Amino acid sequence: MNQRKEQVYAGLGHLFYSIAASDGRVSPEESAQLKKLVRNQWMPVEAGQDEAGTDLAYYIEIGFDHANDAGLGADKAFERFKEVHAGQAGLFDASTRNMVLRTAQAVADAFGNRSQHERRILEQLKEVLQ
Repeated sequence: MNQRKEQVYAGLGHLFYSIAASDGRVSPEESAQLKKLVRNQWMPVEAGQDEAGTDLAYYIEIGFDHANDAGLGADKAFERFKEVHAGQAGLFDASTRNMVLRTAQAVADAFGNRSQHERRILEQLKEVLQ
């Protein structure tokens, strides 16, 4: 089960990266906002750890940083999230879907007004999570 959750959380990192990178770059504010949300909202609700003792929710940051370091395009990162979601849809209960949407919106709002690209990805996300 933990390996499946690692994949889901890393996939969420790709999702949040896709929003931050949708305008062509990831701002420090977007990255800082995601790290704050992981620490304050995701870690308290996920008690699981991997075999090395890393909090599973931290895999959100790992996925985000991996996509950023690899220079992954926003659309490609979103596709990776969609693949993970399709394979693990049962792990996305109503509470998790709500938290995903709230986090995605907070990342989009971190650098001021939402761009057209961010709004497009948020709309696509709502469709995926239905």
